[in-house]
Amino acid sequence: MQTQELIDLLDIPFSFHEQSAPLQPQLRVIWGLSILVLILHICSRGKRSSIPRLHLINWSIRNRENRDKLINFLETDSFPLGVLIRFEPGFSRAIEYAIADSIVEPVGSRENLRIHLLQKGTQMATEIIEIDDI
Repeated sequence: MQTQELIDLLDIPFSFHEQSAPLQPQLRVIWGLSILVLILHICSRGKRSSIPRLHLINWSIRNRENRDKLINFLETDSFPLGVLIRFEPGFSRAIEYAIADSIVEPVGSRENLRIHLLQKGTQMATEIIEIDDI
């Protein structure tokens, strides 16, 4: 096909329409908020946890491979050379939203910072757990 033929073929009216881009569930704030309150409600002592621990559990529940890596490391007490734990910016953003919406609160000093689940977060976790098809 010659260049002029291609230009003639493409010389038609067109327009752009804005469409929303699909977003993976793991990147949605509500997903992160849900995971956060469930971790604090089910997996934490006193409904408190450090931010690195929250990220570790968030990473481990993403897929079976991550879960198996964590279980293997915990059971063998080996050095985790092959384990790269990802701190997800989306999950950090969910923690920030949860703090802003009084779902959780930061407690402790800068060196020993913990995230504490508040009553609003406990209620949210309970409502999530009661949903049958999750």
